[in-house]
Amino acid sequence: MALEKEQQQWGRLNGCLLVVMVGMIFYCSWLNNKIVTRSYRLNELRQDEKKLVEERDKLQAELATLKRPQNLARLARALGLQEPLPGHKVVLP
Repeated sequence: MALEKEQQQWGRLNGCLLVVMVGMIFYCSWLNNKIVTRSYRLNELRQDEKKLVEERDKLQAELATLKRPQNLARLARALGLQEPLPGHKVVLP
């Protein structure tokens, strides 16, 4: 009788350990899936960042070119603008 009771306790303990181990295997698989998914997303974001940095640098270079006085004068003439007359200038403090 004591031997049967001890075997039942070991059987329950082994059953509980089996359930815990299966649960841990599922959890580790789920966690690994999350890590892989997030690493793919991180790589995509890094590629997007690289493209945006390149675009920003290109736009900053274009802006610097457009702000050059020679270009501003040429664009102003193309728009029909002209230098104000001496009496039309207002100097702000």
